[in-house]
Amino acid sequence: MNACDRREDVYPDPEHFSPERFLDRQFSPFEYLPFGGGSRRCIGMAFAQFEMKVVLSRILSQVELVTDTRSARPVRRGLTSGISPIKLLVKDKRPAKLGRRNYQDSLPKS
Repeated sequence: MNACDRREDVYPDPEHFSPERFLDRQFSPFEYLPFGGGSRRCIGMAFAQFEMKVVLSRILSQVELVTDTRSARPVRRGLTSGISPIKLLVKDKRPAKLGRRNYQDSLPKS
């Protein structure tokens, strides 16, 4: 993979960091294939995608994402240009437990 990324016939001056070289190029939707494709694709692709869905559903079942209504701070542009952000607040869906048992459990063991 490293050798493919350094081919001078594909990327002129491959050792130089120049993200501008990709601005005018039209990319195919199949150009970035993290799991490969065809008969040689990664056998763990379906498992990895299923695992990601399980993790996301578990997280989203325990928290609520709410848009932040506070005024946004100006975004500082640096080396990369950021996407227009949507501020989200993460609120816990689980009820708070303030019983004696939880208080005792939070004390350090001696």
